[in-house]
Amino acid sequence: MQTELFQVHDSDSRVWEISQLNSSIRKILEGNFRQIWVRGEISNLKAHSSGHYYFQLKDKSSQLKGVLFRGDAQNLIAPLEDGASYLAFGDLTVFEPRGDYQIRVRHFMREGLGHLQQEFDRLKKKLSEEGLFDENNKNPLPLLPLRIGLITSPEGAAKEDFISILKRRKWKGVISFYPSLVQGPKAAGELIQSLKNISKSKEKLDLVVLTRGGGSIEDLWSFNDENLVRLISDFPVPLISAVGHQTDFVLTDFVADIRAETPSGAAELISSLYLRETEQMENLRSSLKQATHNRLEKLSENLGLLKLGIQLISPKSRLENAYQTLDELSERLTLSTHNLFLGKKKELELISKMVEGANIQTIMKKGFCYVRDQNKKLLSDAAKIKSDQTVDVIFRDGERKMTAQ
Repeated sequence: MQTELFQVHDSDSRVWEISQLNSSIRKILEGNFRQIWVRGEISNLKAHSSGHYYFQLKDKSSQLKGVLFRGDAQNLIAPLEDGASYLAFGDLTVFEPRGDYQIRVRHFMREGLGHLQQEFDRLKKKLSEEGLFDENNKNPLPLLPLRIGLITSPEGAAKEDFISILKRRKWKGVISFYPSLVQGPKAAGELIQSLKNISKSKEKLDLVVLTRGGGSIEDLWSFNDENLVRLISDFPVPLISAVGHQTDFVLTDFVADIRAETPSGAAELISSLYLRETEQMENLRSSLKQATHNRLEKLSENLGLLKLGIQLISPKSRLENAYQTLDELSERLTLSTHNLFLGKKKELELISKMVEGANIQTIMKKGFCYVRDQNKKLLSDAAKIKSDQTVDVIFRDGERKMTAQ
């Protein structure tokens, strides 16, 4: 066997470098498998810190390595899920350093979702990231909308439902009708033109209502038109989007200043604003009437108080108050003087006791005496008395001369 192998390899046989072989395989794959769709289940999904995704696409019997680079991953409508089935669009290539062939995915489509739904999700994500749906960009609805621009089909039931509810709820205002297709390939263009006509018109509208009845996602697709959504985001007049049924959502719902669940819901909202304001005006009228009545009563009460005040500040009243004040001051002065003398008396008694306790006679009565020399000088130390010195010893009841030994 080895002999046959060496016979095949002669001097003219090409010896491939691994890198050359991988590079050639990559060119073949990229040249023959570009822009292909692959169906498979994602497994071993790894989100790298660089923003790239690495994974395997597999079916019942085979698997294929794949990569989604950061630039393409930014367009994902929703995060990839391990174990979920997808349609992947991309190119086959070879990662030459390891010799792995893989699919470089540029776009993922979740299995089970229709194309229009995925396009809706993509547009919604894109426009939301641009800030078109931010609440800060929305106009407040007028408190009392009396001039309304209605954009809808002239043949649809939405128009009749909208107008009949306003009449039934006694809304008093003017509706300017701007007819437009609301379904089909030309509908988005006509809706855009109606909005432009309103912008150019000299008619000053308080509110614009964009509406139609329910339908499938295909029927409502014109209200997902990107140009229409962008025009509404910059529209100067407050706008209500009332498209479809309660469970239907279109992109004009998110960009409009207010979303109404149905055409009837939009009419009820507008009439509620009107009824609320008229009710507030009636309440204001009643409040004004009541306030006038209360004011008159208050003025009457004030007049009574003024009369009483005049009586209180009359000379007679002031003199009576002065007498009473003088009596109170006299009583307070008498009490204060009595308390002062009582305090001084107690102080004198205390001082007297202190003086009495310090009196020499009082001390001598307790058995004490004192000694003086012939010059009447007090002698307090025995050492100061000389032998044979005569001194005077003073007792409680008299004095005696004594000679020191």
